[in-house]
Amino acid sequence: MVLGALEGEVMRVCWNAENPVTVREVLDGLNKGRAQPLAYTTVMTVMSRLAEKDVLNRTAQGRSYAYSPAVPDEAALAVREVLRTHGDAAITHFAAEAVHDPGLRNRLRRLLEESP
Repeated sequence: MVLGALEGEVMRVCWNAENPVTVREVLDGLNKGRAQPLAYTTVMTVMSRLAEKDVLNRTAQGRSYAYSPAVPDEAALAVREVLRTHGDAAITHFAAEAVHDPGLRNRLRRLLEESP
């Protein structure tokens, strides 16, 4: 999944936040130094759509929502999309590439051993 320009800006604010964020917090972060401020409803719509796409997690917080990233960064989002789209074929091709690159093969082996 390729993020649109505003989606990417929203996600950067969310990825940089230490805790779940509200639409207002993201809006304030996006509007800092912006000549033409964004509307609250614009950011709310983008964040709702990102939640529908499983890019953001959304939890009720009073009468509104708090959002947190469903993936740690844009690379994880790309990997998730490739796996959803291509499944086992993507894993097979990745493994085939690792066979030809001893460094990659060793990193992959180490990551698999360290994972829970």
